Amino acid sequence: MPLPNSVRIAVAGIVIHAIDHLVVAAWPPFSWNVGTVYHLTHAPIYAALAYFVLRGDRWARGVITFLLAGQIIGRAVVWVLFPSSGAHAALLAGWALSAIILTLLWIPVEARTYFRKKQPVAHAD
Repeated sequence: MPLPNSVRIAVAGIVIHAIDHLVVAAWPPFSWNVGTVYHLTHAPIYAALAYFVLRGDRWARGVITFLLAGQIIGRAVVWVLFPSSGAHAALLAGWALSAIILTLLWIPVEARTYFRKKQPVAHAD
């Protein structure tokens, strides 16, 4: 089955999230904290998941869904804890991007069919 445009666009969004994780971690003033560690460790995870989502691996769609849901909650926490940080526009953009990615991975029939394709199974002889 050819790669659906919805999955292609969702993967581009996942890559944008991965790049954003690196940019946010490097944004001044730099300091080592939970957010820095989270962003630096999750950037390569998102990049790797983009590859596996592109391949149509169902487990990767599930993992990225879980991580994006966690990010939605994390952004809400940052919104409340840092009301004057000036990050609200970035948080809103992140929420929107996550919502678009999740919608593109789960709603279109073509995307659902792409992730339902038959997976090769190893047989023990």
